[in-house]
Amino acid sequence: MEIWRDIIENGDSGVERLVSEYGDRLLAAASLLRRGDADAEDLAFRALERAVQRIRSYRPTGSFFAWLYAILLNLHRMDARRRRPETVPAESAEAVPDATEAAAPDRAADRAAVREAVLALPPAQRETVVLHFFAGLSVEESARALGVPPGTVKSRIFHAKAALRAALGETAAEGRTT
Repeated sequence: MEIWRDIIENGDSGVERLVSEYGDRLLAAASLLRRGDADAEDLAFRALERAVQRIRSYRPTGSFFAWLYAILLNLHRMDARRRRPETVPAESAEAVPDATEAAAPDRAADRAAVREAVLALPPAQRETVVLHFFAGLSVEESARALGVPPGTVKSRIFHAKAALRAALGETAAEGRTT
């Protein structure tokens, strides 16, 4: 049974399925949009909650996954409008949790550098990168979730990749000299 139908017909068991199938992915995306684990957890929880509240408005013409991410992004944007400018200090950002951090400290450092580089992108590019690269949505699905044309998604990806290359190239060069 499709998950949206399961939520409508079976209530709590459908919600449990939603959380188990999409909770970690939404939390990972929220972590790339927000600084601080508590903010990311709150955003992911509110996105899941909003999805359950509005499940009857979902139309199975597109990807359910894209619909969830659109909810997450809309909540993130509403929060950003309410508290402009963002005043979270850079040193409060923490690495994305990873079960292999203890076994692979270099990989954890790389993940933290990528996370910081993504967080430094302008909001529109950051959202596009999260949807396309981290959530795995196609250009067309990302465009639908963001409410922009596919060409805009491609342009944002191009510019974001250039900015990430520059930021991560500087980080890599700093790591070699220390």
